[in-house]
Amino acid sequence: MEYGLVDKMKAQYRAEPKWYSVRWHYIEGCILKAYLDSWAQTGSEEDYQFVKGFIDRLYDEEGNISAVNPAYYNIDQIRMATVLFPLYERERDPKYKRVMDLLYGQLSHYPRTNSGAFWHKSNYPHQVWLDGLYMGQPFYVQYTKQFAEPKEYSDTLAQFRNVRKNIYNEKKRLYSHAYDESRQMFWSDPVTGQSPNVWGRAVGWYVMALVDVLELLEGEEADAGFLQQDLQDTIDDMLRHQHSEGMWYQVVDRADHPDNYLESSGTLMMAYAILKGVRLGFLPGEYAGHGKKAFDGTVSRYVREEEGEVLLGGICRSAGLGTHPDTGAVRDGSVDYYLHSEKIVDNNGHGAAPLLMAYNEIKRLLNQAAS
Repeated sequence: MEYGLVDKMKAQYRAEPKWYSVRWHYIEGCILKAYLDSWAQTGSEEDYQFVKGFIDRLYDEEGNISAVNPAYYNIDQIRMATVLFPLYERERDPKYKRVMDLLYGQLSHYPRTNSGAFWHKSNYPHQVWLDGLYMGQPFYVQYTKQFAEPKEYSDTLAQFRNVRKNIYNEKKRLYSHAYDESRQMFWSDPVTGQSPNVWGRAVGWYVMALVDVLELLEGEEADAGFLQQDLQDTIDDMLRHQHSEGMWYQVVDRADHPDNYLESSGTLMMAYAILKGVRLGFLPGEYAGHGKKAFDGTVSRYVREEEGEVLLGGICRSAGLGTHPDTGAVRDGSVDYYLHSEKIVDNNGHGAAPLLMAYNEIKRLLNQAAS
């Protein structure tokens, strides 16, 4: 398949902040990760300097980032800090380490469910959302690996086990979007505490968390066999719902719904996790075909060029649960909510980031085949 438009989009997306903001935010953190992965793979100084320049603009003259608030418990704000590890390793500028120290310190008093899982946010008490694992755990593991003594990973492993126990829907054989331990939220099942439906991007966040944490734990004294099994099982569960084009639906198991649509971001996250999982030996080699099919299907359906600009369509702009803290919108987790209450947009970072992350893996796969 020809990937020229993806290459062009990568260059355009980096060139100016048209489709993202210069801010401390998990979306931008994922975009920056895509370019850091490319730099690590190719040595592209342009990719590295884009990330460094972006991050440095967030610092004030005293070497602090005002948006990083250790008194604000929001697992999303942790995600961006993963970008600081390679910057600190290369530059040895203490300002990068200072922010990592600050956020790692917050985890020691971060609010948790009774079973030990990080709350999603302080304004979402007792709740664990699948995306929270990607927001918090890779940073937690990498900081522990590089700076903590002793290196102890049991908390991370327990939090993944907690998710399997509480958010996996045995009847559907799929992960729900989230879980409310208190069972007080209007969207939670009174018996299981789970939200009612399977959102593709939520599962995408989760499998990316699994494969990235597994990579970090290679060679460490950690019993990570459960994580590898969970990755395999989750991918197998999702493959039962992969469309003939290679993509997954917005509401994964509701292909029968006339308004359901093949969604880019969740599909591309799945592609990234599958391809990387195969490359690192966490998944069987034949699974690479499923990951490439997901990537190619998304590019074929949704990547286009208009007036010289490359666009990725089919992206759910946002989705959550509960009352939105800014807009007051009620997000009940119903099929109707996922299909009709959130806009479908172009080039949003939720989709652009995993497109570029998965593309890094596609290029590795193609290079391997050519060698």
